[in-house]
Amino acid sequence: MRIAVRALLIGALLLGTVLGYFMSEYLAQVAPQRAIYLAYVTGYNTVPAQTDHTPCIGASGVNICGRRDAIACPREIKLGTVVMISDKRYVCEDRTAPKFDGRFDISCDKDKRCPYKVAGWKIVRVLAR
Repeated sequence: MRIAVRALLIGALLLGTVLGYFMSEYLAQVAPQRAIYLAYVTGYNTVPAQTDHTPCIGASGVNICGRRDAIACPREIKLGTVVMISDKRYVCEDRTAPKFDGRFDISCDKDKRCPYKVAGWKIVRVLAR
């Protein structure tokens, strides 16, 4: 029984990943201006181990420590752009690492539980550029 449940969960995870990929490709074709993304969203803490040696300074040059509305965005989105994820507004104040370009990374400041709460495939709407 346990093996069947594990197999079912692994299958669902793989199916979700494959569907997410195809949905993002589909959205790229239907929304050429890329106002809507299906993207993998992660969370990070503003500590040197998860950022660079200046964890409180975003790529835009502003201090993001203590803020819950800052997000690291892919390079194709301009800094200062407002995006909506799960009915919350975020401002693109930082950049994701080049190897994670295409993801959105929510700044969780020092809350170590937050990255686990926000991670997953989400619809991201670009509201203002």
